[in-house]
Amino acid sequence: MNKPKPKPDVAGIIAGTVLTGGATIWMLNENGVLETKDLGLTGALLLLGAGIIGLAASHRG
Repeated sequence: MNKPKPKPDVAGIIAGTVLTGGATIWMLNENGVLETKDLGLTGALLLLGAGIIGLAASHRG
């Protein structure tokens, strides 16, 4: 009997991406690794990476 594939939780992925990216940016800023004014491309890449990890994790099962 075939199990139906679980659908990814899109709202959870978006929320997780924003929270993970925000926390990562905050931690890098607090430790002096990354200045808040330099966030343009780096912030976008951090959020993209977090989104890809979240999407990959949502397809496991």
